[in-house]
Amino acid sequence: MPRRAQLAGIAGGGVEAQIALWIAGFSYPAVFLLLVLCGVGAPLSEELVVITGGLVVAHSGASLSLMGLAAYLGILAGDSALYRIGRTLGPKVFSHPKLSKMLTPARMTLLQKLFARRGAVTVFFARFLPGLRAPAFLLAGATGLPYRRFLLADAAAAWIPAMGMTWLGYRYGPTVLADVQGGLRWLLIAAVSIALIVLGVRFIKQRAVRAATRVVPAPESKP
Repeated sequence: MPRRAQLAGIAGGGVEAQIALWIAGFSYPAVFLLLVLCGVGAPLSEELVVITGGLVVAHSGASLSLMGLAAYLGILAGDSALYRIGRTLGPKVFSHPKLSKMLTPARMTLLQKLFARRGAVTVFFARFLPGLRAPAFLLAGATGLPYRRFLLADAAAAWIPAMGMTWLGYRYGPTVLADVQGGLRWLLIAAVSIALIVLGVRFIKQRAVRAATRVVPAPESKP
């Protein structure tokens, strides 16, 4: 009990302290379940849960690798739940009284263009954009993106926040918690935006090279 109280004090007050107490008391299952709840719309911060898991590891002697694995599986399960909701509702997701609030016209237009061009790649990058993450996963299910492709793209992306933020919480603790509440999210958005720009420029260059090397058939000579 003293250790749990100490963790709550380190995490601060309010929601952070309560999350720290849950994770300190129930360890890896708590991180997994909290992240599943985050995925289906609970008013919790995914980043806060993962970082707090690392913070608990630093002060409890738990396994850093197992905590990262619990975060990874919890993120995948939460994302898959969103996908399944979209897949089950289909087109009805756009008129659902609660879910339609996430699928605003601006987000819909952007995501539909991205899915039409890039499909599962959109799922990969949406994982890093909090404002587009849930709408993208709902739309992936509602529009019939195969679950295998969704899961592969999401699994390729989810290990970055799962392992990275668990380590940050383990290494820097409350300092990172303060950063999450402040500007860390915007740093992630900026990093992914830069990556998207780089990929876009590369794609344009590749198309230009293919167009330049395309053989144009010579006109037939008249007899």
